[in-house]
Formats: sequence, C-alpha cells, structure tokens
Amino acid sequence: MRRKFNAPTSYDVASHAGVSQAVVSRAFQADAPIAAATRVRVLAAAQALGYQPNAVARSLITKRSGLVAILISQDTQRETSEVLFSLCLALQRHEFQPLLFTVAQEADAEQAMTRALAHGIDAIISCLELTQAALARAWKRPCPVVMFNREAPADLASSVATDNRGASRLLASRLYAAGHRRFALVAGPPVAPVARMREGGFTDRLAELGVSNLQYVAGDYHYESGHAAGLQLLQSPDPAQRPEVIYCVNDAMALGVLDAARFALMLQVPQDVSIVGFDNIPAGQRPAYRLTTVSQPFDALAERVANEVRNRLADQARCTQVQLPAELVERASALLFPRVASPGG
Repeated sequence: MRRKFNAPTSYDVASHAGVSQAVVSRAFQADAPIAAATRVRVLAAAQALGYQPNAVARSLITKRSGLVAILISQDTQRETSEVLFSLCLALQRHEFQPLLFTVAQEADAEQAMTRALAHGIDAIISCLELTQAALARAWKRPCPVVMFNREAPADLASSVATDNRGASRLLASRLYAAGHRRFALVAGPPVAPVARMREGGFTDRLAELGVSNLQYVAGDYHYESGHAAGLQLLQSPDPAQRPEVIYCVNDAMALGVLDAARFALMLQVPQDVSIVGFDNIPAGQRPAYRLTTVSQPFDALAERVANEVRNRLADQARCTQVQLPAELVERASALLFPRVASPGG
C-alpha cells in the first residue's frame, strides 16, 4: 500500500509552536514586528516539522513574486562570468530570486524582455541595450528596469555602470605619457554599447593629444579575433610600421593579441609592443600572460544594482544614474608612464 505524504503547512507550525498562523508568517519576514523569542520558537517548530514557506503562496498575499529577471548575452556569460555571479549573490542578499534570460546577441534583447515579462517578475536588470520603446513598455506594466553597464533614458530606467569612457581616457593618457605615439585599437562588435564607450573614450583622448594615425581593427570579443588582429597589426618586419600600443576593448581579445605577438611573430612584450585589455578576467592574471588591464568593480556594481531594484520597487519614478570608477591594473604587458604621487602623499 502506497503511503501518502502531506507537506506541513503554516497552520501545522502554528499549532506546534502555540501561536497564530499570522505570527508564523511574520516570523519568516526579516523586517516584520515580532518578539525575538517568539521568532525563535516558530523557526524551531518549522525545522522540527520540515516546513518551508511557499514563495508562490506568499506572492499571492504580497502581490510580489520576489523574482528579478537578469537579461544577459552569451558573450557576457562566457567572457565575464563574474557579472552574473555577483548579481545573483547581491540579489539574494536582498531577498530577491534571480531568473536568468539569455540571448545569443545583444540585438535580441527585446525577445529576452518579452519572455521575462511573461514570468511575473517584479523588476528587470538588463545587461543588454534596450530601446526606448521596450523601456516604455516595461514602465507601463509597471516593471522597473535597472540597466547594468548600459546607458538609459533617465525618465524610464536607472543605470549602474563602470566609467568605461573615463577609464579608457586615463589609459590613453598614461600610454601617451610613456612616450608611445603609434596606437592601434582592437574594437568590439558594433552592436556592443560597452565596446563603443571604451573605444570612444580612448580615441577621443588620443585625438586631444594630437594622435591622428590610430590603426583600427574590428573584433568580436573572442580570443580568435584578437589573435587574427595581432597578426594583421604586427606582421611588418619594420618596427616603424608596427603600432607601439595595441588596446583591446576586452581581455579575451588582448590575450589573443599577446599570443600572436609572442608565439607567432616572436616579438617581445612589452619591449616591442605594449598590449592592454579591459575587464581583468582570471586568465589575464596568470603568470603566462600578466596582462595590463582595467578592472571593473563587479561586486560594488552588483550591490548598487540590487539596492536600486529595491528602491525602484518602492518608488518606480525614482530613476538614478550611477557610475563607479574602474581601476587600472598594471602588470607586465605594457609600458606605462609611472603614476605620480600627489603632494603630501
């Protein structure tokens, strides 16, 4: 004869702990008013019975699912997986449950948003660029949107981003001050807004410094495109015809350029060419590469995003635009002008 098992309910916990069912509900809400001793007694009863609050049932009462959609591309997941990990941890600390929606390309962002809105989510964190029409659609739901490392219209969405332009400008200044005059840029996909910000900051600063002979090679964020770009840029046997600096808008491509320079063309890095990336991925930190790069504060960004989700759920119209500084990580792949200490240290 098959035995029937019924999951314990909040009423079972209430009976076991000698309290009302409403007190059981409050005991599982961190900010609910309840005496500490009572909360301990209720939680002990729940553990003894094997009770776990039903998130779906709670959402019917609170009118909130606790679900936050993360829209992300395949490239971001593969090359900078720290983004997703940091966002998930930060959301869980704020008692949200992340729900992941992945697309192959940035251009498919609105498909991801459509799927997310069909799942009863409370808010959206988008690591993809969304059109004004898509943001307006989410606003009408209402479903607050926080853009991660993307720009957004201030009246429709919040944004939390690294100062990609500022970091790239600083990098150009430091390289120029070190005496470099022949520069090359390995760009990202045309549809990638972060790549455009990094490219723009770098090229604008070089133009201000009087550099007009910048070489440009299109890449796709992947190691293979960096390797091909390195071969193209450094193939000349005449050092005067080669760039002195190659700036790649992400680390994966910079590693490809490094390998092309050292192993295919037998050049010395940084003596023959300085190579710089952006993102500070773990592979670039290894002794085989020691890549000079720019590090994004992923943990701090994720915490600001989670805070912003909470604030927007309390007041949808309170959109804010936040930029956090990036850090230049100086290793062995580039000759940089030394940082000058400010007066008094």
